[in-house]
Amino acid sequence: MAYPVMLGSFATTILNVTDSVFLGRIGEVELGASALGGILYFVFAMIGVSIGTGTQILIARRTGERNDAGVGPIFDHSFLLLAGISILLFLILFVGAPVFLPYMVRNPKILAAAIAFLEYRSFGIFFIMVAAVYRSFYVGIAQPKVYGTYSFLMAGLNLLLNYTLIFGHWGFPEMGIAGSGLASSISEAVALFYLVFYTSGKRSLNIYQLFKFKSIQSSVFRSTLELSIPLIVQNLLSMGAWFIFFIFIEKIGQHELAISNMVRGAYMVSMTPIWGFAIAANSMVSNVIGQDRREEVMVLLNRIILLAFGTAAVMVAINLLFPVQLLGAFTQNQQLIEDARPSLMVVNVSMFFFAFAMVCISAVSGTGATRTALYIEIAAILLYMVYNYLVTFVFSGTVEAVWMSEIIYWVFTGLASYQFLRSSRWKAIQL
Repeated sequence: MAYPVMLGSFATTILNVTDSVFLGRIGEVELGASALGGILYFVFAMIGVSIGTGTQILIARRTGERNDAGVGPIFDHSFLLLAGISILLFLILFVGAPVFLPYMVRNPKILAAAIAFLEYRSFGIFFIMVAAVYRSFYVGIAQPKVYGTYSFLMAGLNLLLNYTLIFGHWGFPEMGIAGSGLASSISEAVALFYLVFYTSGKRSLNIYQLFKFKSIQSSVFRSTLELSIPLIVQNLLSMGAWFIFFIFIEKIGQHELAISNMVRGAYMVSMTPIWGFAIAANSMVSNVIGQDRREEVMVLLNRIILLAFGTAAVMVAINLLFPVQLLGAFTQNQQLIEDARPSLMVVNVSMFFFAFAMVCISAVSGTGATRTALYIEIAAILLYMVYNYLVTFVFSGTVEAVWMSEIIYWVFTGLASYQFLRSSRWKAIQL
């Protein structure tokens, strides 16, 4: 199950990294601004991902219980919820970002470029929020190949549109960083239409009773939100902390921000296979519990951790063998490439801790203990932010020293999550 999800996650990462690859050809300002704009967008997009994860846990649990008809109401209510929330989030991004970003970004050129990017990128929030419901459905019923197709369609179209809209090829206007934001939003829209048409035309899915909307059931909203709200807070804190991480680096300098966006791109590519294992762990743990096979959870978890470790080792080996080629995908500036290599080495070390931690905390959520996952996240972020503040503003550390916060964050998250799963306190949770 992990491999289709992994491929889908890889395609999604390609969409995110494509922006940096093309914008790095323009200059440091655009490279740095795309990091700030892109992460800010995903801070809000994580609300949809979080509700989708809560939905996925419930769908996987009903599937494990052989209650296929119980899937439809969960899907329908999540669809309504995310469609409504997307309108509010669009307004915050489109109207609010130009208001509050000037208080956070010091460099006027980076600020202007980030706002230009978000002006078009913000429209994508409608499509990515609704797509989160479909992803949760297909992963929850153990048919993740559809999600993989969706992701590759989105990534391929984004690659093509970035090339045409950023540089103005094939009769399209030369839009620069704004074109990158528009390309991503169009790609998300087209890929969502694929999911809608595929799902509506697949008769074998009728057993799940999707889009019946017999009545609005407050109990379904409540059960979804009880699982999802801790995940929303958890992911907002996590992505928000990463956004602040880049704000801190922007205070160090434009050059350091450009370096960090390159490293971020390489890091995301390396992380992508692990996301597949994490999503699979979340769904499979919930499914196994739904089958009343709780005693098998730790065995399943340890197997997934070993697979994640092996995959992390492969990704790190690639980074070690081809660091110049990897970083060179983001820029032709040799000084930037050379200066980014120490931070890339830090990321390589962090990868092993990330693999362990991401699988474990996803499994914690899969048991239904989303509040526990939130508490672990809060504690980890406090450590993360204190370290980053001290290194950036008190000790005036190097950019690679700031990146070492990733190791601290994942070590704590992994150990705390694994200890909770070993304690068996999750076995009494009912969904």
